[in-house]
Amino acid sequence: MTNGYNEIQGSGLRGDGRGAGRRRNDAGASGPSGLAVALIAVVLATAAYLAWTGALGGKATLFAAGVISDHRWQYRLTFTPDGRTAYFSVADEFFPGSRQATIYVSELGEDGEWTEPRVAPFSGTYPDIDPFITPDGSRMYFASIRPVDGEPKPDLDIFYMDRVGDGWGEPVRLGPEVNSELDELYPSADSAGVLYFASGPDRPTEAADWDIYFARPTGSGFAPREPLVAVNTSVPFVPGEPTVDWEFNPEISPDGRMLIFTSHRPGGYGYGDLYVTHFRNGAWTEPENLGPRVNTEHDEFHATLSRDGRTLYFVRTVLRPELVPGSFYRIPTRAVPALRRR
Repeated sequence: MTNGYNEIQGSGLRGDGRGAGRRRNDAGASGPSGLAVALIAVVLATAAYLAWTGALGGKATLFAAGVISDHRWQYRLTFTPDGRTAYFSVADEFFPGSRQATIYVSELGEDGEWTEPRVAPFSGTYPDIDPFITPDGSRMYFASIRPVDGEPKPDLDIFYMDRVGDGWGEPVRLGPEVNSELDELYPSADSAGVLYFASGPDRPTEAADWDIYFARPTGSGFAPREPLVAVNTSVPFVPGEPTVDWEFNPEISPDGRMLIFTSHRPGGYGYGDLYVTHFRNGAWTEPENLGPRVNTEHDEFHATLSRDGRTLYFVRTVLRPELVPGSFYRIPTRAVPALRRR
């Protein structure tokens, strides 16, 4: 396994029916009921999904090529509960090196195409990354480097905004139960409000590594964070492979029983691989690699589950022969055996 962090960091690459209910017309013919219309919609959606999965043949394909997945670096994708609005992060340079990113938003049009992304109203002033919308759509979490109480703070912290009408309220920084003097990234929450995230240094160092934590909701905030011991690895620091014991990018399922994450642990297919663990009988299972339909000799990270659980989205950075900035890919979850073992 090569040190992909240094390989990327050292490259210097830049990204340039008519209504519900039953009605009768003048001739006495009855129209379809609301239930019938809904059932037809479900059947058509299912047929479209099965046709899509069959056409893919179990392969991951580029998502919204040229619109959302463009020549720049894409990071972390999240959707509103109806699946029709997407928020994601964009950077002109490799984020761990540049520490600069912006959150964009795009809508799914009636023609089935995603609209031209625009900077989200709350982003564009400070470095913002890793948006996540809760399963009920009432809150968005994200990570940011922005002042706290008017004072600069150089590390990434997790913030949240509550839904207000058709928009979002003011960003609120989470307290020391979640945030620390290290970077906190990639928040996600289940339907019970348990928050998962990663914490670690801004660059490889012997003093600290990236691990996954969780914090349970309590009152108006969270209980002190706890490491997810069943997932985090601990191996001696190796200067040639300084990220070998990194775990990060946790994506929790709404029911809190499946966690997908990124790891650089030995035995993977490439630099970073996606893994999954399931919560069974009161404990997390041994993490399982998602396999070659997702992971390659390159770098896969930033997993996102669709709201209906049928699609896995993730980011892939191509490392060789030429470095290609990370873009979003998607694959049906039914094509990934490890995701079906729930």
